[in-house]
Amino acid sequence: MTAAAHGFQLRAPWYVCELGGFDRFDPRAAAPALQKYDAPDFVARLTADPRASLAFDPVEDVYAYPVPVPAGRARRGRLRFATHTMVATPLRKLYQPGHHRFYAVVVELFCDRPGLPRPGAAAEGVQLRMVLRRQQRTVPTSERAAVRRLARALTTDLLAARGAAAGRLTDRDLPNVLWADLAYRARFEAEHGDLLAALGPPVEQSWTTGPKGPHWVPTGTVGADGRPEPEQELPMWRIPTPAWECERAATRSLWFGLVPTLSGEHDDQGAPKLDDQHVYELRCVARRPPAPGHEHCPPQESWSAGTEPFSLAAFYDPEGTKNHKVSITMPDLRALAARAGRPAGPGGVAVTTPPGSQLPVTGGDIPKPGSGTPGGTDFRICTFALELFMIVAFFLFSLFLPIVVLAFQLWWLLALRFCLPPDLVALGALQAYLSAPGHDLATLLTGPGPGNPGPGRLDDLLGAPGATAAMAARAPFKPSAPGADPEARAAAADLVAALDPTTGATGSPPPVESSPPDPLCGGR
Repeated sequence: MTAAAHGFQLRAPWYVCELGGFDRFDPRAAAPALQKYDAPDFVARLTADPRASLAFDPVEDVYAYPVPVPAGRARRGRLRFATHTMVATPLRKLYQPGHHRFYAVVVELFCDRPGLPRPGAAAEGVQLRMVLRRQQRTVPTSERAAVRRLARALTTDLLAARGAAAGRLTDRDLPNVLWADLAYRARFEAEHGDLLAALGPPVEQSWTTGPKGPHWVPTGTVGADGRPEPEQELPMWRIPTPAWECERAATRSLWFGLVPTLSGEHDDQGAPKLDDQHVYELRCVARRPPAPGHEHCPPQESWSAGTEPFSLAAFYDPEGTKNHKVSITMPDLRALAARAGRPAGPGGVAVTTPPGSQLPVTGGDIPKPGSGTPGGTDFRICTFALELFMIVAFFLFSLFLPIVVLAFQLWWLLALRFCLPPDLVALGALQAYLSAPGHDLATLLTGPGPGNPGPGRLDDLLGAPGATAAMAARAPFKPSAPGADPEARAAAADLVAALDPTTGATGSPPPVESSPPDPLCGGR
């Protein structure tokens, strides 16, 4: 019997099995492997040595959801200003290219014969593709209360191990919270079987590009023509045998594909193809074209199991954006002032305003409602130096940031800003002052004076004149009486410590996955 008659088995690559301590016959080898990288040239690295990838972090690379911190819980340092905490689940989370994270799926091909032999030359002519599937759970309004009770019960279980209590969950968190933690699934079903019975199973969906336009449909949906809706397939490529491998390793057939974590596609209703609210998986398919003379026959197909389920990070996911640094140098006002003394150059930003679209501004006051109307009877072209946009934009940002912080009491925003080089003199003076009993922001306002650096020092660090006085009148910085509230003093000291950039975490390379020796090559 030929290999073609038997088809193929698609399994996890050999090095994943070696690291996991199992062989290709183990059920754990059924899923293709997801591999993580931190540079856009990862394809060259993968094809040079498919074993070389980054290890998944048990904290950062999993789906987590925010829950409010219970009021009154004692927290110190930067945690004092964190109004929420993240609860992690075992569900894998993949980040976007803008987060400096890239992913590949790797699968190994075997002949579907006893012993699962490596295909060698039998793999010639075989084509591999992959498809993306998602899990969709629609919760009827009548069942939302039951789902909320289920999700809260699971959240309570997860938080109990951390000595915390569950807070209120948002509707968009419900499906992922409920189904992410597979480790607790069996026990959870036993304890809440009555509520689970009211809900149907999640529906596996495929992305189709049929005549109705691109959209997600239940896998296997049949169109009006009686045929299954055409499912979008993504390419896969065979990994060449690395130069360091031995001759026997050439009998392997390893393939990889690029995991889509970002897409500009939308469905026929305008919803994005990919988002951070669904669970996805990839499946690979091997196709052998029909033999000569049998071109009328369909190709032989062999499907893999799904990869481990995963969610996708949002564009502004903090665990992702911390990996991507953007550096901007503001325009030099001195250089611009010197340039203004010479004739304008051909560059700049030319803004064309059509007739009836010009918005005149008269006087120095903010226009009152109904005081102006669009005007202009001809096209008007104004050219601005590019630097002007950046200067005004950054000024407005600096102006409104403290307003947002104070208006909504988002004190934790202050911990997301620091300046280099730091004013070590101001930091040291403020830390020394606030470390002494009887000192807080209210007493700081009485300075400057002997031993009291005064509010101006803190205002400068915050980048907002008058911020110290405004904070001193609001919790948690407002004391019951000046100098008589240890918690108000501790809150002020924690704020100053959070403004010190020298205490921030230093960047370090992400951990690399171990590269096991190849058993076919004598352990090399």
